[in-house]
Amino acid sequence: MGRVILTLPRLGETMEEAKVVEWLVAPGAAFKRGDVLLEVETDKTVVEVPALTDGVLLGQLVGPGDTVALDQPIAEIEHEGGDVVAATPPMPAQETAPSATAPLAAPVLTLASGPRPAASPAARAAARRVGADLTGLQGSGRRGRITAADVTLTLGGDGVAVHRSGAGLPVVLLHGLFDDHRGWRDLPRRLVAAGHAVLALDLPGHGDSASAPDLETVLDRIAAALPSGPLRLIGHSLGGALAVRLAMRLGGRVDRLILSAPVGLGPRLNADFTEGMLAADTPAALGRALALLGAGPMSATALAAELARMQALRAGQAALAHAVAQGGFQQIDIAGDLARLTCPVTVLFGTDDCILDWHCVANLPAATAIHLIRGAGHLPHLAAVDLLVGLVADTRERRIAAV
Repeated sequence: MGRVILTLPRLGETMEEAKVVEWLVAPGAAFKRGDVLLEVETDKTVVEVPALTDGVLLGQLVGPGDTVALDQPIAEIEHEGGDVVAATPPMPAQETAPSATAPLAAPVLTLASGPRPAASPAARAAARRVGADLTGLQGSGRRGRITAADVTLTLGGDGVAVHRSGAGLPVVLLHGLFDDHRGWRDLPRRLVAAGHAVLALDLPGHGDSASAPDLETVLDRIAAALPSGPLRLIGHSLGGALAVRLAMRLGGRVDRLILSAPVGLGPRLNADFTEGMLAADTPAALGRALALLGAGPMSATALAAELARMQALRAGQAALAHAVAQGGFQQIDIAGDLARLTCPVTVLFGTDDCILDWHCVANLPAATAIHLIRGAGHLPHLAAVDLLVGLVADTRERRIAAV
């Protein structure tokens, strides 16, 4: 057996770098030819990097979240046999005589994409977003291959897509305006690991859900899509206001309510965001509007794909946007409803929120738990995901007496 350094292969014609999503082989673990070593995210999709020979992973040189340039070392392995033949022929190189004084170094092995397993990269990415276990899932693709569509489960019969995974007390995730269930990123998987079932909904007019004419219809459809029994609600922005109204409907079934930068607590909302999102007709214009979220930069390819997705949904989202705010003034008030709820309520706000003024927390009922995330923008739940997971996992019984 010999030691080699693995480098990031080119996984697409335009790829120059990729972000490590997840290692599927731990240091010290053996693997077989064709096993998926890790998943990386390019500017277009999530791609699996397979092993081209049997071996042992000696060490990971990069970790999840790291952005890796093309041909940069990513791991050291010990593999069987001599030279490894790449799946694609290497570029011809001029032979040179070895230097007598040159130090010996481990050979560099570049991996190329190989045969796919029973689940597509898109399916694995979708499963990771919602914490789904693909084991035993019947795929609808060729030869039973699991596709991204197989990970999505629609409940309720009212056109609301519910991405469901895990077992235990259900946690319902309601995203914000212009977003969909993918915006929760790693949170669903983290909640499933903490012992919860997760229902990550696409709000009507978003993602895979049908549009709705008004907020009351949105609430009707969400309520119809939920399972019976107790649950916990997490809502962001518009989803936060909807979670409050939903908690009013469901009463004692909601044992905890967590709101991330909810609308409906103050008078103003940055019209540059809503109008910019609805009017954007170029990736650059969309990028300027999205920058107000504080979510970090996006590649030109990702912006173009996001623009195409939004243009297809724009009519339905425009109606909801105007129901939320007009001319920069909010049309929703949730403070009164919050005062009447008897379940524990927690609110998160970022102190660098460019869309809502975090000082509106002064309008919350006195019993509300408030967490201000220093330096976070309009996505405080992503800036403090450990905090949010801990809040959801809190099992202490706390009831608020209505006054």
